[in-house]
Amino acid sequence: MTYTHDPKLLERAGEAVGWLITVTPRGRPAPRPVWFVLDGDDVVVFSKPDTAKIRHLAANPEVSFHLNSNESGGSIIVVNGRARIDEAKASEAPGYLGKYQRRYAGIGYTEPAEFDAVYSVRIRIVPEKSWGF
Repeated sequence: MTYTHDPKLLERAGEAVGWLITVTPRGRPAPRPVWFVLDGDDVVVFSKPDTAKIRHLAANPEVSFHLNSNESGGSIIVVNGRARIDEAKASEAPGYLGKYQRRYAGIGYTEPAEFDAVYSVRIRIVPEKSWGF
């Protein structure tokens, strides 16, 4: 069976923050707010290389990705899948600069190359199932 995005995820792809949930070595969920873009059916996130989420993914690639609900608790979207880790530049990810470059200054970066150098690990979430309401 081929995965197809839940239309709600496509509708909400412009949101600034999603939640990447990894699994700790003790089996506990570890949610982290992340910037994201969609690349086809995949969700793409960038990270610093030496973080807990990267260590978690190296041990267990099973993840969940969530978007916040609306103010009345609706518009829920949850994507479950597997993460693949590699090195890449955020500035080369389709749509990433357009979505986030104006926010770089807020976290101390003035140029895309600075951000690329620090957030050099791409996490590609390959969805297997999604649900929402």
